[in-house]
Amino acid sequence: MNPYNHPYPMQPYNPPNPIDPAQQQQQDMNLLMNAAKTGAVVGVTGAAAMNLHRMRNDGLSWQAAATNTVKAGFTAGVATAAATAVGRMFVRHPALSLAATLAAGTAVMYVLTDKKTEADNE
Repeated sequence: MNPYNHPYPMQPYNPPNPIDPAQQQQQDMNLLMNAAKTGAVVGVTGAAAMNLHRMRNDGLSWQAAATNTVKAGFTAGVATAAATAVGRMFVRHPALSLAATLAAGTAVMYVLTDKKTEADNE
């Protein structure tokens, strides 16, 4: 049988092209930026809802509500990016990745929401 007429022609093996380190770095940065944006959006929406309740129930000014909302969004974005970066280090171990992600996110949120730091800044 002629190899050109064979019903299942053999295809040469083409190994995947190795990713250029600069391209890999750009992909990693895009991943972390997308994680930070997602975390910021979730943080802003949650904080905005809470601050609307505080404005209505506790008489919180709109300036304070806006400031608190922006701070919460920034904090959530940074924590989400950090947690994503740490979780990706353990991508082959899902349980360890989840634990590392939760620990990193909690640690960053703890540091960035320290009441003493907020009191010193005001």
